[in-house]
Amino acid sequence: MSYEMHPGPLSNDVLFLYNQHRALEVFKHPESYRLPINIKRSDRSFWKEVKQNPIGARVEVYIRVAGFGGILDSGYRYLDHALINALVERWRPETHTFHLPFGETTVTLQDVNVLWGLPIEGVPVCGADTPISFSDAASMCENLLGFRPTENQIQGKRISSVRILTEIKSGFSEHDATEEQCIIRARLIIFYLIGCTVFPDNANNWISLHFLHYLHDLRACSQISWGSSVLSSLYRNLCNATAPAAISVTGPVSILQVWAWERIRCVAPEPNNRFNYNAPLAARWKGSLSHADAPTHCLRSYRSQLQSIFEGMFIWRPYDAVMDRLPAICTSGSRSWRSACPLIYWETVEHHYPQRIMRQFGMVQRIPPSLPITVTEHARLHKLTRNGKTGWHWAVHHGQYIDAWNLRHQTVVDGERITSYSVADDYMAWFMRHTVLYLSNPSLPPVPMRGFQDDGARVQMLTDMMGVIHRSDNLEFTQGAAYRAMEMSNQQGYSQYPTHLAANPVDLTTYPRPQRLGRRRRRQRGGSNVEERVGSDWGRNFEQGGASGVQNQMNHANVQYQTNSEHVQTQNNQRCYTTQASHMLSFLPDNQSDYSYYAPNQSHEDQRACHANAPPNPLDWGMDLSLSNYQPPPN
Repeated sequence: MSYEMHPGPLSNDVLFLYNQHRALEVFKHPESYRLPINIKRSDRSFWKEVKQNPIGARVEVYIRVAGFGGILDSGYRYLDHALINALVERWRPETHTFHLPFGETTVTLQDVNVLWGLPIEGVPVCGADTPISFSDAASMCENLLGFRPTENQIQGKRISSVRILTEIKSGFSEHDATEEQCIIRARLIIFYLIGCTVFPDNANNWISLHFLHYLHDLRACSQISWGSSVLSSLYRNLCNATAPAAISVTGPVSILQVWAWERIRCVAPEPNNRFNYNAPLAARWKGSLSHADAPTHCLRSYRSQLQSIFEGMFIWRPYDAVMDRLPAICTSGSRSWRSACPLIYWETVEHHYPQRIMRQFGMVQRIPPSLPITVTEHARLHKLTRNGKTGWHWAVHHGQYIDAWNLRHQTVVDGERITSYSVADDYMAWFMRHTVLYLSNPSLPPVPMRGFQDDGARVQMLTDMMGVIHRSDNLEFTQGAAYRAMEMSNQQGYSQYPTHLAANPVDLTTYPRPQRLGRRRRRQRGGSNVEERVGSDWGRNFEQGGASGVQNQMNHANVQYQTNSEHVQTQNNQRCYTTQASHMLSFLPDNQSDYSYYAPNQSHEDQRACHANAPPNPLDWGMDLSLSNYQPPPN
């Protein structure tokens, strides 16, 4: 019996770029793709400034009028490079979908609208790529942004984002500002958000001055389809990152991470804060997160999870239960969520294919129709760049796609609502022939591996072989296939081992003792992990970091602070709680006036230090502790 690993696809009429994809190189040379690719973004300093100096209400009103209030609400989130890398390896530039073992899925116009609250309806971000001289750039900045840049802060048609951030950080008093100054302040913030959070690119610290054309009238700015252009930019950057030689990815990948957390819960952390649904849904991930049950920053772990995930672990419709509670900006583009249409962002044209991910809209998935563009047109669109295209009017150049976008409400896809089944009978057989099933190769020779062991491909391969065995009625063939499966997974010894699979019921009766769980402590950065009680100076149950002992100790020994019948004293620079003799049990020796208890620190290295100099309590050996004279109480 001879079987070899075929990563897929078995038929390349859909994934015609399979041999130009980094997934094939990961399968063949896993050690060369052990580290995740870099992610380019430059907005961290801005969000740090906003946290320290929140935007005032008068300025925030204009930001929301322009349609970017949802971005403010969503805030900043550290990116997990390994998770983004694992998703890039599953991205297919031909279909603009992620290929998982149970079918296709992708980020849609609905996701951008619900997660970020960006407008979907309107004209896309596209226009004339006109040349801009320094004098024109300086005048635009002076009129719209309230400052005049120097020549070294302008580079062609771009301005330094550092210069914009400097203006944002400059002293601004909203109380003393006029309405025009508040509008200029709002333009500065929106301009920075557009260039560094919504549309970051490889020019990390430079923002295109062409965005200023949309900020003359902030009310008209909200009529632009920022959401569709964000999705176009995300698709294009994911397509570029699938190249085997790609070393970085940029674009609005922060929304991709939130999308994955909403739908693929086996890789998602748990938000610690309660969300009140008065903001776009991405805002619930900006606070403190718990990673107790989720991997983080481990590429092999994410590859294994996505290789072995099954349909029941994927949440197809995560927004249904909360949709009615979200603000109106999150549903403003619902008419276009299922439109099969092109997505335009300047020179970029990518296609939105909701017919390939119908389960995300609660409909039965059937074999999707053929791609609407040819292989030649696909290659032409992906080669377009703005370099050397000064003077081009992209809205005219993409005229046919602009027209198709304007007719998007006529191309809304519909289907049969899911009742008992989610896919047609022939869909999975078709999908398995046209997908890349294996990213990791389970048949590679075993080697000592540091860190997480990637067993997802092995699980997938054994499941694959079980299907082969199930379809066979030849005993010799079945035995050969089973042994070959164990051999390919480097576990051939199991053909001779006794099995733990029992045909009869297994007795699992036990007499367990309840597990004693420690009190949950809330950790705080740089100090104790349990909040101190206000107004009390003793009895703190806390963990001081490090083995050096208690911090913030009292420096003066033998100083007492009287508080009713309880007082705090310091001995050997250790805090203790002292109870007077009148509060103790009557069998204490008469010559002992009080009893001191020294609370031990949490650090195991300080247990002995706490009691090293504490004198022992004297014992009265003449005390009669016998029970011979004990009289039981009357009944």
